[in-house]
Amino acid sequence: MNKLCLLSVSLLVLCACTSKKKDTIKIAKKPNVLFISIDDLNDWVEPLGGHPQAITPNLEEFAKRAMTFTNAHASAPLCNPSRVSIMTGLDPRNTGIVSNNAFYPFRKYLPDAETMIQHFKKEGYYTAGFGKVFHKEDSKTEPWDEYAWCSGRPKPTPYPGHGIKFITDSVYRYFDWGAVADSISKWGENQITQKVDEFFKKSHESPFFLAAGFRLPHLGWYTPPRFHKLYDSLDIQLPDFSHDDIKDVPAIILESVKKDRRAHDTIMGRGVWQDAVKSYLASVSYIDYELGRIMEKLKSSSYYENTIVIVWSDHGFHLGEKSTWRKNTLWEESTRVPLLIHAPEVTKLGAKTDHPVSLLDLYPTLVSLCGITPRDDLDGQNISELLSDPETKLDKDYVTTTNVLGTAIRNKNWRYIQYKDGSEELYDHRTDPLEHINLIGNSDYLDQLNKLRSYLSK
Repeated sequence: MNKLCLLSVSLLVLCACTSKKKDTIKIAKKPNVLFISIDDLNDWVEPLGGHPQAITPNLEEFAKRAMTFTNAHASAPLCNPSRVSIMTGLDPRNTGIVSNNAFYPFRKYLPDAETMIQHFKKEGYYTAGFGKVFHKEDSKTEPWDEYAWCSGRPKPTPYPGHGIKFITDSVYRYFDWGAVADSISKWGENQITQKVDEFFKKSHESPFFLAAGFRLPHLGWYTPPRFHKLYDSLDIQLPDFSHDDIKDVPAIILESVKKDRRAHDTIMGRGVWQDAVKSYLASVSYIDYELGRIMEKLKSSSYYENTIVIVWSDHGFHLGEKSTWRKNTLWEESTRVPLLIHAPEVTKLGAKTDHPVSLLDLYPTLVSLCGITPRDDLDGQNISELLSDPETKLDKDYVTTTNVLGTAIRNKNWRYIQYKDGSEELYDHRTDPLEHINLIGNSDYLDQLNKLRSYLSK
C-alpha cells in the first residue's frame, strides 16, 4: 500500500474514532438549585438541638443527607440587611446597609449590585421565586423569570389573639400569636409549597435556580390548630433567663432593647411566656411540615438527583434570653442560624461541622458548586470544601455580624462585640455557651481580646 493510501486509511480511522468518542461523551449538566429560606428561625430545630421540645422531623430527616453547619451566623441580625447581604454577596460593613426601612428598597443604595438572581440568570439558569426572598417588595422587583409573592396569613378574631394589647400597641404591632381555625390553603406557606409542586411538574430544559421563602416563624405566630396541638401535652420549657444576665452589658445595647425588655416584663407578669414559646414552636413545626412536603415533591420529580438544596434562616430570634425578644442584637441568639446544604455527589451525608461560616458565604459557594463564572467582588468565602470534609480549615476562621450599633466577631470558641461607642463584650463559648459572663476587663483574656479586636480591620 502506498503512502497516500496509508494516509487515507489513517484519516478514516481517526475520523471514525473521533466521531464515536463524540457520540459517547456525556456533557455534565449543571446542577439545579433549591434555595429555601425560613424567616426568623433560630436554633430551635432538632438538627441543632436549641430547644429540647422542638418537633421538626423533616429538618431532622433532611439533615441525614445534608451537611449541618452548627456554627453558622447571619452577617446582619435583621431581615433587610441580612437578605441584601446574602443575595448580593456584599458585607453590610462595606455597603452600610444595616437596618430595615432606612435602606429600603435596597436598589436605591446598591443600584449596580449583581444579585444572585441576576448572576444565575446571566449564566443560563431559569430563575423562579415564591414568597419572601428579599425584604418586602424587593422580592417582586428583581428580574426573575417567574415570581409569586404568596403572602396569605389568617389572623385571629378578636385581635390580638393573646390578649395583650399593650405589646401590639407600644412594642411591635405584629407581636401576637395563636392558633387560627382556618383552611391551611389560606397560609402563604402552603401556597408556596403548591407553587413549588407545580414548578417541579414542568419540564425545564435549562438548569433552574428556585427560591422558596417562608415568612413564618416571623411574628405574628398564627398557625393551623394542629401544630399547636403537637405541644398541648408538654410542659413547655422556657429559655434560660436571669435578671442578672444584663448587669454586665454596655448601656448602648440596654437602651436599644428597652422596648423588648418592657415586653418581657409584661409577658412574665401576665403569665403567658410559655404560651408565647409554644406558639413559636408551633410555627416552627408548621414550617417543618411544609418543608417536608417540598422535599417529597422534589423526591418524586425528575430533578431529585441533580438539585442542590440549601435551607437557611436570615437571622436568629430571642424569646426572653437576656430579657430580650425578637432580633437585632449582636448576641448568639440573634446571629446564629440553621444552615443545611445538600450538594449531590459532594456533601458528606449526615455530617456536621462547627467551623464558623456566614450566610454571606452562600453566593460564592453556590457559584462554585454550579460551575458558573466566578466573581472576585464577593465578600464571602467559598465553603464548598466543608461539604465533603467537615474538618477542612478555611482561610478565614471567623465571621462577622453587623447592625446599627456595632459588629460582632464569632469564631469557633469566642464571641467579641464592639459597639459604635467603643464599649465591648467578650464571651468564652467553651465555658459559657449562653453568654452570661462578659469577660471584658478580665486581664486573663487580654491576648485573646486583642486578637479578636484585630479582625475588625480585616
